[in-house]
Amino acid sequence: MSYLSKNLSVLAYANGFTLWHFATLDNATTVEGANYFDEAADLLRVGDMILLNIDTDGTPETRVIGVSDVTNGVVTLGVEPNKAAFVADASGGATVDAECRTQLAALSDALIASGQMAAS
Repeated sequence: MSYLSKNLSVLAYANGFTLWHFATLDNATTVEGANYFDEAADLLRVGDMILLNIDTDGTPETRVIGVSDVTNGVVTLGVEPNKAAFVADASGGATVDAECRTQLAALSDALIASGQMAAS
């Protein structure tokens, strides 16, 4: 599917900030992908937050995402306020501990899978 304006609604507005709600049958990869919310560029502002109910006919998820940029009709979504940014796998160094790096990579994968860390 694609973005449907009827599924975007205002929950609260104050001091130039809007809290939105958006429900869709689309999955997280589609909704959080580039250009999904571009049709709403005239409504969304940097700093707005969107409560997402996604994949409502499959494996429903609820997410919170911020609007990090709106320029020339292109909406860029940011990372959830409480989600850590992506951390690259360990590399380099004088001493390489392969077992430790394997565990760190597994930890990163688990954080991404649980939604606590952004994917690369």
